[in-house]
Amino acid sequence: MRKFTLLAALAAVVGPAQAQDPWAGAQIVQVRLSSFDFDPHDIVLPAGRPMVLRLHNASGGGHNFAARDFFRAAQVRPADQVKVVNGAVEVRGGTTVDVALVPAAGRYRLRCTHTFHTALGMSGSILVR
Repeated sequence: MRKFTLLAALAAVVGPAQAQDPWAGAQIVQVRLSSFDFDPHDIVLPAGRPMVLRLHNASGGGHNFAARDFFRAAQVRPADQVKVVNGAVEVRGGTTVDVALVPAAGRYRLRCTHTFHTALGMSGSILVR
């Protein structure tokens, strides 16, 4: 019911063309993952607006974008839900993964859960307001 209400509200605001795909005009937020860093380190997003997180891994090794509470609270586009496993999106070295979602207000912890990556500084936060 919550997803239907959200889509109905989006249809009223953006009109019939975008109502079929509320993410068609979504803001793209680029996040660069590299050896033990997120850039930006602290991500600020507007609540309740469709957006695409474009996660680019600039390093040769794998990383993930782990924010369990963030993904649990957000409305992730159905086609992208398979990319979020246990609150994390895996991004292989040299690749980019897009995840479309509507974030919910709150402050969330961000980290890479690969062995020792958080300890080496690969952490940050997501603030949705």
